[in-house]
Amino acid sequence: MEAGLGIQLNDVGFAYGKDDILDGITLGIPRGTFAALLGPNGAGKSTLLKTISGYLKPQHGEVLLCNRAVHSLGDRERSRLVTYLAPDSRSSFEFTVEEAVLMGRIAHSGSILSQPPGDLQAAEKAMLATKIIHLRNRTVTSLSSGEQQRVQIARAICQDPAVFLLDEPTAHLDMNFELEIMELVKRLAEEGRTVFAVFHDVNLALRYASTILFMKQGRLVHSIHPEQVSSQIIEDVYGVKSYILEDSAGSIRCVVPRSIARP
Repeated sequence: MEAGLGIQLNDVGFAYGKDDILDGITLGIPRGTFAALLGPNGAGKSTLLKTISGYLKPQHGEVLLCNRAVHSLGDRERSRLVTYLAPDSRSSFEFTVEEAVLMGRIAHSGSILSQPPGDLQAAEKAMLATKIIHLRNRTVTSLSSGEQQRVQIARAICQDPAVFLLDEPTAHLDMNFELEIMELVKRLAEEGRTVFAVFHDVNLALRYASTILFMKQGRLVHSIHPEQVSSQIIEDVYGVKSYILEDSAGSIRCVVPRSIARP
């Protein structure tokens, strides 16, 4: 694994008109880290991922990915460095699953019309990893929401970037595939990629991520290890009183909401 930071933000701010969405975000995520971003609706989580990806340009501050200023890169160069999986990403065109996954190689080969053996091998490996190889000749529009989600994750893997930005990667997945995708995402980090993912499910993040970041009202308010998450932090971020439970081995922690915190 290469040392250094996969993601670095220095005093990043973003606003839609007069509405501040990100307020002075500063953070550093080492390469090979699986970091989970949590927080209530409207906290600015998706906007933060879009800004890191280069899709949105901050009004002030700097975004570095693997020590490179992401907003100064061309589209193709940036695509080799980072992928962003938006929530509910899906195609309305009649591409086959294999064609959709191969689109992840455009940053490397420039086209899906020519299919070098290396690109086909990368697509097949990604489809095997996400267990959609049996769907390779189906059109994407004929798939269920969960199957389409796995196609988009396979495309991101096929792109083979250094940084993965995932917004609700387990959306629409049943319990079995939810756990399989989380294991897969964890392996991506173990192989040296940097993974930064938004979750609504606090317990999934606690189980799989190595770093937990909480956002509230456009600011990062906590950056901690999973074992440091407490009922007080949950109340501070979400306004909910909760219990923190552990299994007998102490390896799995779970947040159980109890009641809305009253002033």
